[in-house]
Amino acid sequence: MPVFNAQKFLREAIDSILQQSLTDFEFLIIDDASIDGSVEIVKSYTDPRIRLVLNENNLGISATLNKGIALAATEYIARMDADDISYPDRLKKQLSYMQAHPECAMVSSLVRVISEDGQFVRQDKFESDYFYYNLTFICWIYHPTVMYLKKAVTEVGMYTVPYAEDFELFWQLSRKYVIYNLPEVLLDYRVTNQSLHQVLKKQEYEQAQQEQLLRNFRYYAGPGYTIPASFVECLQHNFQPLLAEQSVSSVLACVRELDKLTKAILARENVNRDATAIKEAAKYKRRFILAFFGKELPRVKGTMLLLRAGYFKLLYQII
Repeated sequence: MPVFNAQKFLREAIDSILQQSLTDFEFLIIDDASIDGSVEIVKSYTDPRIRLVLNENNLGISATLNKGIALAATEYIARMDADDISYPDRLKKQLSYMQAHPECAMVSSLVRVISEDGQFVRQDKFESDYFYYNLTFICWIYHPTVMYLKKAVTEVGMYTVPYAEDFELFWQLSRKYVIYNLPEVLLDYRVTNQSLHQVLKKQEYEQAQQEQLLRNFRYYAGPGYTIPASFVECLQHNFQPLLAEQSVSSVLACVRELDKLTKAILARENVNRDATAIKEAAKYKRRFILAFFGKELPRVKGTMLLLRAGYFKLLYQII
């Protein structure tokens, strides 16, 4: 668990790990040169499972996580963030799954998103079978929910970029290893005004994700593949740039690119490749995009889009 100026929620996070039903673990906490009371909070605990490491200088999230991987003494490493809350059976359930499925290099879970003051925000209902396909477009995996094999993350180079570092690692792992998401909520994921990817470094994370998505597309469709920036945004469900064009033709062109990418994903061998799941995931993604634009475009344009895209047929068929 990396820590940087996290005193406000740190005790809740630490307590949620110390109270796990699985008790045999080392809790490696790395403070990244905090200037608040975070270190004092960690030092107030006497649980022998806690191992506190202090960075002399602020290294940033990726370097701190890599330091943690190198220091970890076990085969299995679970991630945790200093403002989230793990449910009591999280580690037990994830470790049991990985031990029962030795081919799996990383397992994640669903989350319950909460506000800064702990109020319920939403609960995403992601289909675990769709994770491989959707990882091409969106990082559905919540970083503090993962448990992974040390040897696997080490082999793919650990965390290699300063922003969207989790998305990059998950992508690299999914090229070589089986990944899986447990279809149950095992963590409360807190959204705060100190969130790096949503607030403090939002622009940097968005730029990194744009570059990663283009890399992902080219992995399947070829090194010369390119599409407009508004299409890239649309395919990660930021619809506003494409909506601003008010063009049925542009939306249809974007959907055709999605179909092209889906075919390329189906054609590429991978340990996580499941043709039925890919087709199902593609159908729902295509329908989700069309439903948004069918509703948000002016009525005539929206209806024209849905008819030309075969939307109503799509409701009942797998592409």
